[in-house]
Amino acid sequence: MLHTLKAAQLHEIGAFFFLMNVLICVSSVLLCWWLGVVFKGRRLFDRWEPLRPIELSSAFAAVVINAGVSVVGWKLWTKDVIALTSPGFLQSVLDCILMVLAMDLGMYGFHRVAHAPFFYRWVHRFHHRHEATNPLSLFVLHPVEVAGFGMLMILVLTVLPMSWGGLISYLTLNVLFGTLGHCGVEPFPRKFRKVPLLRLIGTSTFHAGHHERPGYNFGFYTLFWDRLFGTLDPNYGSRFDQTERDPLR
Repeated sequence: MLHTLKAAQLHEIGAFFFLMNVLICVSSVLLCWWLGVVFKGRRLFDRWEPLRPIELSSAFAAVVINAGVSVVGWKLWTKDVIALTSPGFLQSVLDCILMVLAMDLGMYGFHRVAHAPFFYRWVHRFHHRHEATNPLSLFVLHPVEVAGFGMLMILVLTVLPMSWGGLISYLTLNVLFGTLGHCGVEPFPRKFRKVPLLRLIGTSTFHAGHHERPGYNFGFYTLFWDRLFGTLDPNYGSRFDQTERDPLR
């Protein structure tokens, strides 16, 4: 399969990545909707954000741009600028963890820059039109932002050798975190925050708090950088705990 991918023509690989990104988008939307139904008693917002035509267009654009970024990554891989190996399970797990940590720092910094007045006004504010969220919110992004996030990942891959298993695991986690962050419900129980390592993981409540109070909670996978730099919403813990007892409060 790797040989087939490397030998593919540009139009073939473009079509492949476009279909893959359509599948990712549809799967994320369906999972988000399913979570909203299953955990409807633990909603973080009293409604889903209404869906507007411009947001359908932006989601389609995000799919196309993500496919384009994937093609760029593929081209760099064929030129050996990006190194991908096929080691065993343990190495794949370690590579995935390392990629998550590297991207967590990069995305925190990228997100802070996106909230600088100029970039927020012309780019990131488009995503924040969703004060509440809906199943498509993850893909309602300005095209510049979509390309920026994608190129950040490619930049990390050019300096960080990665196994195929580690990369695929990271990409899967990336979509899951994005979906959970925008599903508008909190699937995790209150005791989740009592486990030392788990309490550092970014939850649905964590990212929902960012949509409500854009000056806080810039992280994506973890709360570590927000804790370190003082940007964690001081109400995060109480709101997470309160959701289990009194939804929508």
